[in-house]
Amino acid sequence: MNNRYTKTLLLGALALTLGINSGCESNIDLEPEGFISVDNYFKSADDYQKSLNALYYRFCYGDNDLWIDGVTDNGTVTHSWNRGYDFSRGFATSSSAFAQYKWGDGYVGINRANTVINNIDNYAWPGGESNAERNRILGEAIVVRDYIYMELAALYGRIMFYTVNPETVADSKEVKQTDGPKEVFDFILDDLKTAIAGLPQTPANKSMVSKPAARLLRARCAAYAAGYLNDNSYFNITLEETKELLANAPKLADFGKLFRTGCQNEDEVILVKDFNEDSKNWWGQWYNQSLGGYCVTTPLKSLADAFEYLGGERNDDMPYLNKDPRFYETMYAPGSDLRGRYFNSIPNNVEQKADGKWYFKSTGDYGSMQDKTVIIGDVLSEGGGGEWNKTQTGLTWKKYFAEDETWSTWNPFVVFRYAEAYLLRAEALVETGGSTEEAKSLVKVIRDRAGNTNDIDWAVANLYNGSLRDLIRNERRVEFAQEGLRLYDIRRWGIMLDVMNKPMEGIEYNEYDANGQKTGKRIVLQVPGGERGTFTQKDYWWPIPQAEMDLNPGILTQNDQW
Repeated sequence: MNNRYTKTLLLGALALTLGINSGCESNIDLEPEGFISVDNYFKSADDYQKSLNALYYRFCYGDNDLWIDGVTDNGTVTHSWNRGYDFSRGFATSSSAFAQYKWGDGYVGINRANTVINNIDNYAWPGGESNAERNRILGEAIVVRDYIYMELAALYGRIMFYTVNPETVADSKEVKQTDGPKEVFDFILDDLKTAIAGLPQTPANKSMVSKPAARLLRARCAAYAAGYLNDNSYFNITLEETKELLANAPKLADFGKLFRTGCQNEDEVILVKDFNEDSKNWWGQWYNQSLGGYCVTTPLKSLADAFEYLGGERNDDMPYLNKDPRFYETMYAPGSDLRGRYFNSIPNNVEQKADGKWYFKSTGDYGSMQDKTVIIGDVLSEGGGGEWNKTQTGLTWKKYFAEDETWSTWNPFVVFRYAEAYLLRAEALVETGGSTEEAKSLVKVIRDRAGNTNDIDWAVANLYNGSLRDLIRNERRVEFAQEGLRLYDIRRWGIMLDVMNKPMEGIEYNEYDANGQKTGKRIVLQVPGGERGTFTQKDYWWPIPQAEMDLNPGILTQNDQW
């Protein structure tokens, strides 16, 4: 909560004043010329744009989005010193770093957004409240603030909620902690109406908020509210906004282009967190160890299994072939192409040939794939680099991490894209008893784009126990894996305890005897040290960070059982 910053600034200013008064003349000017405050800063439209740019900087700051899937059934965090490791294994505490990062970063952004919103009319805009630039800037600040508040409410439940920044410690003490997420969700859904009215349909660039971004945020927030509050009437807002979005939706992009440099140029993409050659994203820590990366989070077997086999056909000797094509743009598994060579994480599965290069062992898994060499350095306990930076699951992320360089990348992070409108609408139709035919047609658009040729009715009957709802939920899982949505989904769907109280497993492969013959046994890689603690009802909310509790005694109270 900003109380921390308010106290620091006030006490620092007080100490400085006392120091001056004790050793200097009493006629010193304590209000020097050039002092900037919100009361004298905003003198032109350009000043608001600069303040908005500072807000966007915080919006894009850090890489928390890429760690979120690591604390779900989609993935895991590799190193004990990295954020989310304790959350992924079920032994987080109120002192866990990830909870502090998300809380602290969020409130810095909220304070900056409030500054723009609450001072929007300090400048006399030509035409007043009808000025288009005024309304655009106001709308952009509202959307960013509401996005941050939505995530905070969905993570912690009971948060500090304010729309005007406290100016003093006394003001800070008047800020109340919400009883739950409902107050925040309801505020956002109403607040976004103002933003939508004032925003342009097409932004100057995809790093700026537009009307479609505001509509999709409102649709997503309503879906969150429906689940978190157990009130499907909120899905009516999702239906309302997705109807508007899909009425003007462009053709969906090639799935593989959505997460690489230049993705902001794809019509499907609505909003990105942008980077550039002078301001890189430094995402090398997610790349394979064989490419100089650290594998800080990696996918789990349960996510790999969620990608359908085309035609239902599986080859046990090569179980990661013939999958939904999105699989190959989401993760690397044995047999995947990795910068022109094959990826391998199966122990004792390669051999060196006469040309001095390494290939899949001809008698092993993927042994028929002899057209390319195998990249070395990704198998645990087989050399080729630091063991601590190898994948512990045998899988690694490809989505966002498929650039030609490892440590010099600036591809954007996609915040919103039109594919979500299709799947949110399909979900809302099913949950409200709407048209199942329309729901299936919406899902088909997404599957067709991806190249999943499985018939939906066949898939529902044979893969999802007759449940269209389960197919849609799985579709959302595989479509948006590693895009930071899974944690919120398993909470709002009420399945968190079911999916998180399972072992963390990695790749599967055949066991071979000393003569290179299959024993008939299948090996499933168990994540080293990966036994989870028990997830309980308390884990539906993250703890309020202990540091914030200590700074705000009597104002903040801890979530149940934390």
